[in-house]
Amino acid sequence: MQNRFLGTAASLDRAAPMPSRLVGKRVARGCVTLLAAFPLVDYTLRQFLHPLGAIWDKVVLLILALVALNRVMRGHRPDVFAWSKYAGWYIAYLIALLFVGLGSPGTSFDGFRADVYDMLFGLLLPFVVEPEDAPYFLYVAAALAMLIGLDGVLQYVLAVPIPPGWVDVGEHVRTRVFSVLKSPNELGAYMEMMAPLILGMGFAEKDRVRKIIFFIGGVFCLITLLLTYTRGAWLGLGVGVVLVALAFERRLLAVVVVLGVIGFFLPPIHHRIMDLFSQVYYIKASQGGRLVRWQQAFDQLAGNPLFGAGLGRYGGAVASDKGLSIYSDNYYAKVLGESGLIGLVLFFALHVRLVVEVVQKVVRRAVGPNRAIALGGLIGVIALLVHNVVENVFEYPANCLNYFLMVGLLLLWSRTFDGQEENHG
Repeated sequence: MQNRFLGTAASLDRAAPMPSRLVGKRVARGCVTLLAAFPLVDYTLRQFLHPLGAIWDKVVLLILALVALNRVMRGHRPDVFAWSKYAGWYIAYLIALLFVGLGSPGTSFDGFRADVYDMLFGLLLPFVVEPEDAPYFLYVAAALAMLIGLDGVLQYVLAVPIPPGWVDVGEHVRTRVFSVLKSPNELGAYMEMMAPLILGMGFAEKDRVRKIIFFIGGVFCLITLLLTYTRGAWLGLGVGVVLVALAFERRLLAVVVVLGVIGFFLPPIHHRIMDLFSQVYYIKASQGGRLVRWQQAFDQLAGNPLFGAGLGRYGGAVASDKGLSIYSDNYYAKVLGESGLIGLVLFFALHVRLVVEVVQKVVRRAVGPNRAIALGGLIGVIALLVHNVVENVFEYPANCLNYFLMVGLLLLWSRTFDGQEENHG
């Protein structure tokens, strides 16, 4: 059967389903569909069926693991991702730290779970998703992101009330949108990853109606990103676009110019950016803000530079809940403080290899309309990694899971390129 692609197959949802070649395909498809719609599913279940909302993703992970195990026992041996090996080294190191920290087993286990849990979904993907099905899940994720983008714009129009702590002293904004993710920072991170991917789908799409839908949805996502007033997300997307433009597509620099002009002429956005360069912001950052929090990471490291303070003991949600540390507002500082230089090197190696694999397998091999989606996906990946410099983005389950899910789906989708490359050539 011909390989399908989001942009070239306007009939993606109308195409006849492929015959099930692997055991549990329908179950796996349903589970991965839920993961692609994670923000809405998680919000709905926690809002209306809280007991189920607290465990549903664990149930999904267990089901996928059982499906994968069943397939492996039946002889199914898909190619795993290249970054999986680096993830294995990182996880093995964290397991060693987990045993070292058994003096406080609850804290160590919670810290280990927080660092590894969402990664497991990405590692399982080759065993539960067939490459030709990857576009369907990308389509589901894009559709949900567009709905959330629309919801964000509506929240701004309705001036939904927000806590005063979401706005800096002396700052006047109509509202900061948050949608079903319940936090403007979390929503900003979600939009910075999904918006470029959706716009890439718009450029790749051949059907006129779908192209318009993708472009309108992508614009809604960008507007919502702006209306979160999350500077880290703006920074991440800007750096992602610039790096990808310089490496692969110089015409993308025009996007940076347009966004820069918008930011300069819209007073709330202009004020929020320029506030970063004010003496007042520097004083606040030095007294109790990001600068002092980053310094604390090195203070934690001083006692044990190689291995850090221990899992769950610094910089993240676990340490904060247990009264051991405030948030580091830098996920890399969090990794450094709790798992030391060795942990940070392994963590960097994992994500550098992941980006390299996306470049080699997706971007460099994508031809024709596929390239727009490949570049959009890469921009989103880089944006989220950059955003982690100024915020604990991977502490947000929706964003950490979405990161590994989107990367895995893009890499699986690239495995359908062989026939397309020949046809293009």
